[in-house]
Formats: sequence, structure tokens, C-alpha cells
Amino acid sequence: MRQNRCTLVLVLVFGAVVCAEAQEVKHVLQEGAVEVRSEMGKAIEVVVGGGVSNIVRSGDAASLKVEHVAGHLFITPLLRDPAELVVIDGIGRSYRLKFVFDKGFDEKVVIEPQKEAGITETSTLSSIDLIRELAAGRAPSGAVETLRETVIFEDARVRIRTMFMYEMPEIVGYVLTAENLLPQSLVIPVEQFNFPGLLAVTSQKDILTAAGTSGSKGILYMVASR
Repeated sequence: MRQNRCTLVLVLVFGAVVCAEAQEVKHVLQEGAVEVRSEMGKAIEVVVGGGVSNIVRSGDAASLKVEHVAGHLFITPLLRDPAELVVIDGIGRSYRLKFVFDKGFDEKVVIEPQKEAGITETSTLSSIDLIRELAAGRAPSGAVETLRETVIFEDARVRIRTMFMYEMPEIVGYVLTAENLLPQSLVIPVEQFNFPGLLAVTSQKDILTAAGTSGSKGILYMVASR
């Protein structure tokens, strides 16, 4: 439950007493629309308890800066009317984040929905754990590592190439490279992946710079069923 907290701050100008709303941690207990109080240019940390499997923008991609670090999203609105952001967790639940201004500031949003009866998360948690291991640069315990440089997707915008595969009895983890082929920046289109058996995919960074520049390539981590 969110609690409205108020901190009294003594200001020695005109002897005024100002009541300022403290920054809060916003807890989200169920999927659906989530209003996030924001400030221009200020990063909001979003933690998803079940892991992040996908991120989809609805609107101008350049209006939000999104960084994904070890399961934590750091989202910075760059315009007063930024895109909505749909975050999909490890078992397919979605959260549509709508950023609003002049209502205070939620410095941290924790998404921790209650488990529904009858839902088993064993295989999904395994895929999220594997994503975390890959993102941390560790070879998962018990996995067979294979170096395989193969282009698995390419169009006029981006080329996706495998670097390493980590094979386990039921799932396979992939470390991939994404290369921007355009003369301008590109948001990595992870939401358009159509890989057989895809369970989860995430990117080390959200935007690739123009082709031929130092930031035109990025690392992806993907898990698929066998």
C-alpha cells in the first residue's frame, strides 16, 4: 500500500513553513495501466519481480530514454508528452506505464504482482535466471557452451548474429549482437522477434547509434525452448 508522506521543511524566507511531498516507492500489485509520476530529465527506477521479457513503446521512441540493467529499468522522460511504455514480465503479464507530470515524483516503481492460483513458474523462472546469468557474463552451470557466429535475422534496418549458445535439457540461451544498418539511430526492435520457441529476450542497451559509429552495435540475450 502506498502511504502519502509529508516532510515539514523550515524555510527562513518570510518565515514560511513549506510542506513538501517526499519521494515515494510505488508498489504495483496487478497488471494493467500504471500511472507513474515523473519529472523531465529525471530517471525513474522500475523493478519487475518476475523479470523483464520484453519492452514495447507506444508513441515517439525518442521521447523516453530506457536503460535495462540486470532486470532493472531506468526510464527518463525527455519530452512533456512521452510515449507510454509497456513492460512484459517473465510470464507474460503486461504493465502499461503512463508518465504524468506536476503530480510529484515516483523515484522507484516496484512491480510485484501476487501469484495466481494454479500458475506454475518453474520453466519461466529458469529462463529468467538464464537471462540474468548471461547478462552477468557467466556461463550457466550445467550448460554446454558453443561458439556459433550465425546471422539469424537481417532486414534493411538491423542484423542479428549469434555469438554464443548455452544448451540445457529444456532451454537454450543465446548471446547475440545487433548491428544498426541505418544512417540514423535505431531502437532495437526486440518486440518484433519471431524466433521459434522464444521465451525471453532483452537488450544490453535500448538504442543503437548510426551505422559505422562506435555505438552502432549492442548485445542481446535470448532464451528459447528446445
